[in-house]
Amino acid sequence: MEQIHQAAWITAPRYGKQMPVFGRDFTLRERPQKAEISVCGLGQFALFVQGTEINEGVYEPGWTDYRKTCLYSTYDITPFLQKGENSIRVLIGNGMYHVDGDRYAKFTGSFGDPLLILALRLVYEDGREECLVTDGSWSECPGPITMSCIYGGEDYDANLDGWTQATSRADCGWRAAAVYTGPIGALKPARFPAVRILERLAPAACETLADGRLRYDFGRNFAGRIKIRVSGEKGQKVVITPGELLRADGTINQEFTGDPHYDVYMLRGGAEEEWMPRFTFYGQRYALIDTKARVLSVEGEAQRASCPRTGYFACSNRMYNRIHELIVGAIESNMQSVFTDCPHREKLGWLEETHLIGPGILANFDARALYEKILDDMEDAQTPEGLVPDIAPEFVRFDLGFRDSPEWGSACVLVPWYLYQKYADRSILEKHFAMGERYAADLFGKTRDGVLNHGLGDWLDVGHYPAHPANTPIPITATAILLQDLLVLSKAADVLGFAEKAASYREKAEACKKAFNDWFFYPLSKNYATGSQTANAFALYLDVPPAEYRARVEENLRFDIDARGGHFTGGDIGHPYLLRALVKCGMNDVIAENFMKTDFPSYGYQVVCNATTLCEDWDGPNPEYPVMSQNHFMLGAAEEWFYQVLAGIRVNACDPIHIEPYFAEQADWVDCETLTPCGQCRVRWQREAEGHIRVTVSLERAGRILLCLGGREELLTVEGSIERVV
Repeated sequence: MEQIHQAAWITAPRYGKQMPVFGRDFTLRERPQKAEISVCGLGQFALFVQGTEINEGVYEPGWTDYRKTCLYSTYDITPFLQKGENSIRVLIGNGMYHVDGDRYAKFTGSFGDPLLILALRLVYEDGREECLVTDGSWSECPGPITMSCIYGGEDYDANLDGWTQATSRADCGWRAAAVYTGPIGALKPARFPAVRILERLAPAACETLADGRLRYDFGRNFAGRIKIRVSGEKGQKVVITPGELLRADGTINQEFTGDPHYDVYMLRGGAEEEWMPRFTFYGQRYALIDTKARVLSVEGEAQRASCPRTGYFACSNRMYNRIHELIVGAIESNMQSVFTDCPHREKLGWLEETHLIGPGILANFDARALYEKILDDMEDAQTPEGLVPDIAPEFVRFDLGFRDSPEWGSACVLVPWYLYQKYADRSILEKHFAMGERYAADLFGKTRDGVLNHGLGDWLDVGHYPAHPANTPIPITATAILLQDLLVLSKAADVLGFAEKAASYREKAEACKKAFNDWFFYPLSKNYATGSQTANAFALYLDVPPAEYRARVEENLRFDIDARGGHFTGGDIGHPYLLRALVKCGMNDVIAENFMKTDFPSYGYQVVCNATTLCEDWDGPNPEYPVMSQNHFMLGAAEEWFYQVLAGIRVNACDPIHIEPYFAEQADWVDCETLTPCGQCRVRWQREAEGHIRVTVSLERAGRILLCLGGREELLTVEGSIERVV
């Protein structure tokens, strides 16, 4: 709504750790035919009109670099206004805008005092319009939130919540809000799917501990908050401590997720009271409640960005289904206004996952709008030299590879390409091609003899200590990702009609391949560098080995996997490329068998250890020594294999949809669908008598498919469904 640009930013101080409330009362001589309000409150806001909370999303606005971009939301509030007296109240929380360290905090930093900008457009029956905007006539007062930290938790004193009814004109602590004239980012409408409470979880179990505290188990890990309904005396407190794991004594273990994090509610007394923290969330399966008040009910509220679920996967293999559930659960938990890597300890937009697991995310969700917001975050974060830092928005600057790792920043090149392939919309490439060019130029300028030698490498691979790669030299992954960037930029330039640039990037890619071979290939062993799975897989996937040696490199990759009992050793970076290389080399049987394993390191090990979301490390919820986050999707590349290989649905922009399912002996049937440029595409295959397999392909809208079954190819135009038996 354009009227918001007529409004002024207003500001209020924090009262110690107590957060302010902004307010305005106004009188309407008649009820408007339409009332539309646009608002941005920093760090986060909750909007109340006539005492009713209006926000459809939680944790608004979306996280951005507030010096460059501030997102506003627009709501129709026509049903809430009346002739006569009306009120607007805006409750403010800190979010990522201001982080201090009273409790756990990943970092500390501040953009300044709380801010608000708001415009209310009123349209009357006779066509007249009015606009009420934030200015010096607004008021502010100390609010009921006495502590607000996105990392550490939230405290709320219900004895201070009279602000919902009190008039901002009365002498009850209200004072004039100041008009803010300092620097602030450009106001833009929030266009990504709002973060919403999309599931409410009843406790699966409740236990009273020896000291009287109540421990609730919600049955699975989720990102969100705990909602309570209580009754008791004025001044009694309810302390809520969430967590993923338990100690031996049954209490919450936050050792790996940010300690301490807890929420406190102080009762007003009398009638039943209901509350949930508004401006903090956590990854949790359990909640420990400490109170003298009577607990009437407890509910888990699971949140994520409301990207439509457009993917479905199921098969006859229970292990494959469980792996799929673990990964999707972790994706959902970390799908906020950025893709967080975990919903508690970090909550930061680490970028490597956006491209490494991108095909799997896009197979399950229509996440285009969220990805476009994240690409805008990358644009805001890019330095004049071209660097895209490892996290965006860059709320904190980390040292060494934690700010400048090629495998992370390359999301600015690879994500637009994956979106183009998925949605066949070249405007995505047009908007962000220059960012990718600047980034690649920055990387190229850091090479020595064609090789990059910086960054985090194959983070958290098998055998790591404490997290840096144990198996693969850092220059392997850094240089390989540069090579992929150059190859993708050449393809994007072709799509955009930049013939000279396309040729230039192809030439640079060939030079990069040569450097990769010159520096890392050992002709005697036919291995790259250490011969690790990640090193050889990257080379094979990117077609680096000379033709005469390729078969031997493939053999070495398979030999290493066999020598380790069929286990994979790749980490955050290497695992997706290992799977892609095995697919490219026709070794799907290796993947299919690996996904059935239940000993360390494997997906199945997490399953048998009772994980409910994918874990950060292959150890998962090891009952003897659980480590790291239990809700982390960076190892979730199996989703790409389930959709693109086992079901065989491969989408490449405007080309025919490639349907080539892999009939793994571990499954008797597969049923899968995902979004394509022709709408929903569904593939089902099922084994029948006498060794035959029936394959059914359905398209929502007419489109071309390339159907590859039993070594035969058919180019077909499909509208509805077709069947084949092989």
